Amino acid sequence: MGKMQNIILQYKKLNDRVESRENSKAEREKVFKNIEEIAADFSEIYIKTFQKVLDASLPKLYDGINYDDSKVDLKELVKDNSVVLVPNHQSHVDYLAINYMFYKSYKKPLYVAGGNNLNIFPIGKLFRKSGCFFIRRSFQNDITYKLTLEAYLYYLLKEKKPIEFFFEGGRSRTGKLLPPRYGLYGMLLDAYQQLKEEEPERKLYFVPVSIAHEYVPEQKSLAKELGGAKKKKESTTQLFGLFKLFAYQFGSVHIKCGEPIKVMDYNSENLKSFTQDLAFQCFRRVGKNMMVTPTSLLALILLDEATGAMTWQDIINNAKAILEYCNKFDVPITDSLKDDKCQPSLERAMDILVGNKRINVIGREHHGTLYYSIREECRQEILYFKNTILHHFLVPSIISYAWINLFNGGIVNVQDLKDFFLEQRNQLKHEFYLPTVKQFFLTTLKVISDAIGRKVESLEDMMELSHKELYAIASKVGIFTRALSYINEGYYASALTVRSLMKEYPEGFKMDSFNKKVKSVFEAEKELGRVIRYSESFSLPLTKNSIKYMGHQNLLNFEDGHYKVDDSEKLDSLINSYEKGLTDQLTFNFRAPSL
Repeated sequence: MGKMQNIILQYKKLNDRVESRENSKAEREKVFKNIEEIAADFSEIYIKTFQKVLDASLPKLYDGINYDDSKVDLKELVKDNSVVLVPNHQSHVDYLAINYMFYKSYKKPLYVAGGNNLNIFPIGKLFRKSGCFFIRRSFQNDITYKLTLEAYLYYLLKEKKPIEFFFEGGRSRTGKLLPPRYGLYGMLLDAYQQLKEEEPERKLYFVPVSIAHEYVPEQKSLAKELGGAKKKKESTTQLFGLFKLFAYQFGSVHIKCGEPIKVMDYNSENLKSFTQDLAFQCFRRVGKNMMVTPTSLLALILLDEATGAMTWQDIINNAKAILEYCNKFDVPITDSLKDDKCQPSLERAMDILVGNKRINVIGREHHGTLYYSIREECRQEILYFKNTILHHFLVPSIISYAWINLFNGGIVNVQDLKDFFLEQRNQLKHEFYLPTVKQFFLTTLKVISDAIGRKVESLEDMMELSHKELYAIASKVGIFTRALSYINEGYYASALTVRSLMKEYPEGFKMDSFNKKVKSVFEAEKELGRVIRYSESFSLPLTKNSIKYMGHQNLLNFEDGHYKVDDSEKLDSLINSYEKGLTDQLTFNFRAPSL
């Protein structure tokens, strides 16, 4: 029996399970079959050959893979410690990009947790030989499999083999970070408990890794899934479609390693809460380090343009205003957006979007002035990139919206202002993982203080601002006015659908009825063009979250499989609020100052 099998069977929980079975020999054989199914079979020859293939092919698809490990000395960290990398997940290319750069930088393989859906001919063998280990999608009822997997993680930790798993559990379809899955976190902490008993000095570190693509190869299919299309199962035949990729350009991939998180003491009594805290600590660091890229910056600017088309100079002006905000409030940006590299990088990103037929260039014959606009059928795809960075700009967007309400009389006193911010936050927490209320307000005051050039210490101070100061705020944050409009439009369509279903089904409606109707309501409202303007405002995750929001607002009551409206007047008020807010946001058409 090999070294790996011996170490795995030393894992106490698995060994106890085997020895307690009536037929321990058969149970041990089952463990060996599980190991064969799970374990990586790393080969130096394979990975070096694979590296040569990637060295030759990646430059044809990508401008580069930018790898930033300045926050952590991984080469030293993995020498004497157990280390786990936890990246977000945007594309199947993530497996290749991170592992490629890790091996190239440190000459060590990463042992990557991959779903067994990727264990298909011929890439399954190639992945396994490069350090990938495969995990079943579901194994809740197979205790022996679960303990074998846990024991395999124990083996990797004990042997100081660096591990990687994607904490979201799957690729993000929207571009937003998904909440962390706790399963592998819990197993790793369980395994580390035994290792710590054997080697009291052994340390375990989790390294958050933020990955951002200028262009995601799968983004078209991801956008279709948001509209209701079924996810296609991975298969060998899909590999032949990869050859089509050489007709596209994908820009750069940006990988940023965050500061490592050292696992402190914990015990079996507090393991559950400790696991959740650790998972969200990693999640928050990944979110904080998500970089603004040239593509995501263009997406934010172009999607939020009310007229639908912009000149290049307007795009550059807006980009500089947003980057100024990033520099002041510690929003990370790629090196390619710094200083004199900014404009050429934006030009390259625009060329890729135009070349990949996601952006139209309008007006070549009209006095030499070019306008750029997103193709209507591609807006959902482009939204993906905006969503990767939108969490950095929630506060200025809400401030801008509050400014409009202050200006038009919707907010008249401090309590109105507090209620407004809390209402906005209550809705957004169904779309993003937000800072605490206290942190939210502190950031608000910092942004306002910067805009007017003097310190504002409370919301009460905000109500005392002069007209000149209010306009100073508008000039600074007005560029973010419509950043959240697509969310409000989606929630507005959902609220209209609920009101309609309330009349059709007074006794309550089922989610199936809502799902069948909401898209037609959205499309009818968009055709009117009165309130809903953006095609990307409809997606299944958005409508699902809107139902949760209305439930938490005590507008909807769920009982016996049916939704029922508790307060029709409150629902009407919400609909009117969305209507007024969206109309006002279009009326106040702020532009970045000329630079």
